[in-house]
Amino acid sequence: MFRKNALPLAIATAIAASSAAQANFSNLYEDATVGGKLRTVYIEADKKDGGTDAGAWTVSADITVKSGWAYDMFGFDASYYGAMAINDGNTNDPKNLLTYGDKDGFSKLGQAYLKGKFGSKDMGASFKAGRTRIYTGLISGSGSRSIPSSWQGIDTDFNFNGLNVGVAWVNAVLPRDTPDMKWIENSEGERIDNILGMEASYKFDNGLSLKYMNGFAKDFVESHQFIAKKGYELSNGNKLTVEGNYRVSEENGKLWTGQGGYGSSDSGFGDKAQTYDFNVKYGMGAAYVRAGLGYTKADSYSYGGREYTGRHYYDFGKYSYGAWNTWTNSGLIEEFYYDGEKVIALGAGYDFADMGIPGLTVDYKFRYGSGIDLSQGGSASETEHGIDVKYKFQSVKGLSTRIRYAIYNQDDLVYATKNGAASKAETDENQLRVYLDYKF
Repeated sequence: MFRKNALPLAIATAIAASSAAQANFSNLYEDATVGGKLRTVYIEADKKDGGTDAGAWTVSADITVKSGWAYDMFGFDASYYGAMAINDGNTNDPKNLLTYGDKDGFSKLGQAYLKGKFGSKDMGASFKAGRTRIYTGLISGSGSRSIPSSWQGIDTDFNFNGLNVGVAWVNAVLPRDTPDMKWIENSEGERIDNILGMEASYKFDNGLSLKYMNGFAKDFVESHQFIAKKGYELSNGNKLTVEGNYRVSEENGKLWTGQGGYGSSDSGFGDKAQTYDFNVKYGMGAAYVRAGLGYTKADSYSYGGREYTGRHYYDFGKYSYGAWNTWTNSGLIEEFYYDGEKVIALGAGYDFADMGIPGLTVDYKFRYGSGIDLSQGGSASETEHGIDVKYKFQSVKGLSTRIRYAIYNQDDLVYATKNGAASKAETDENQLRVYLDYKF
C-alpha cells in the first residue's frame, strides 16, 4: 500500500523539482538586461614653455548585457566598447582618448566574465572571473576617458557581518586607449606575470571606519595603504569628517628598475616611497569645505644615464592602473608626490539643489607643494587649482555633463639630469575637460 502511494508522490516531486530547476535556470536569460553609456569627451592640454600640446575630441559607446541569476547563484555579463575621433587634436598625444600616435578609432570586447554570488548580504561572497573591471585592493582602473579599462583575472568579495574582504588576481590588462589586451611589463619590456591585490575594511557603530589595501606585482613592486576615517555629527546638524592616510611602496624583486613605466614613464623611486595624508572635511548642509596636509618621501634613483628625483609611483607596471587614494596629494592635472614634497590642499563645494537647481554641483580645489628635494640639489615647488562643475539633467533621465578646468604651474621643477645638466622638467599647463554622458 505504501509503495503504491509513494510512487506517484515521487513522480510528482521529481516533476515539480524539474520545473523549479528549469524556472531557476531560465532566470539567466529572462532577467537579462541591456544598457550602457554614450559619451562625448573633449580634452585640451595647453602646455607652456615650449611643451607639446595634447588632447582630442571623441565620441564613444559602451553597450553592456547583464544576465539574470541562474539558480540565484551564477550569471554572465559582457560589454562592447567603441570610440572614434570627432577631432584628433592635430597631435600625436590624444591624452589617452585614442591610441597614442593613431588617428583611427577602435572597438573591442571590453568585458566578458562569469559572475557568482553565495549567501546573504550580511554573510556572503561574490566573484567575477574573466575580462572585467576591477577595483580591489590597490588594483584599480580608469573610467575618465572615451572608454574604460579592464583586467583579465579574478575578483572576489566576502562580507562577514560588516567586515568586508576583497581579493583580486590579474595577469593582463585591456587599456582604455588600445583595442588589444596587453601583458603587464616593466620599463625594459620584461613581463610581470601577475598582480595580487587585497583589502579589508570595517565600519564601527561610532562612525570610525578602517581600511587596509595592498598590491603585489610579482618581482616588481609592492604597495600597502592604511586609511582611518571618523565622522562626527555635530549639534548644529553639520558634519565633520577626519581622515588619516598612509601609503608605502617598495621594490619587490628583479624586475624593478626604479622606473615605473607607461602612464608614468618618468615616475619611480629607488627602494622605497612613502606618502602621508591628513585631511578634514566640514559639511554644512549643501556646502562643504576641506583642508589637508601631505608629505612624500621617495628615494632618488638612476636610470638610462639620468639621475631622477624620486616620485611615489603607484601603478604596477606598463599599461597597469593602481589606486591613489590620497585626497591631499591627488591632482586635477598632476599628482603631488615628489621626494620631500610638503603639500597644503584646500577645497570647497556646493550642491545647488536647495537653490532650485537640482543636479548642479560645483567643486574647487587648490594645492601647493613645496620643499621638493631635487636629485641634483636644491628645491622646487608646484601649484595647481581648478574647478569641477557637474550637472544631471532633470528633464532627460541618464543625461549628464561635466566641465573641469585646471591650471598647473611649477617653479624650477627639473626632475631629471644627465651629466649634471637639466634633462627633463615639469611643464606649466592649462587643461580643459568637457564630458557629455547619456546612460541608458
